[in-house]
Amino acid sequence: MKKMQKGFTLIELMIVVAIIAILAAIALPAYNNYRIRSAEGACQAEAKAYMNSAVAALQSEMNVEAPPAVSCETPTAALATITGTTVFAPRDPGGTGTAGSGDTTCNNDSATCSLDPSI
Repeated sequence: MKKMQKGFTLIELMIVVAIIAILAAIALPAYNNYRIRSAEGACQAEAKAYMNSAVAALQSEMNVEAPPAVSCETPTAALATITGTTVFAPRDPGGTGTAGSGDTTCNNDSATCSLDPSI
């Protein structure tokens, strides 16, 4: 009579571990890129909302509060003039670590904002 095999062989377990490693090698960089894009998008949304309220306040000669700086690191001071541009830098993990990459640039006169792509 032949014995029945119980459990898995070492080669079967090694193949499963290799497959999991390959899937992880593909998934982790994609997840990191997703985190970066979402941080930059959150900063862009915060910048647009702030610029809309700041420009309206400046037009109405009201006091302009400082930006909330929840999703963006900079700027930390209130908008003072309706001319020029204001640059909002996302908090980590947004951007790629280089200056100007992944930043949101807003025109002070029209409150239009654009995101410099980093990925």
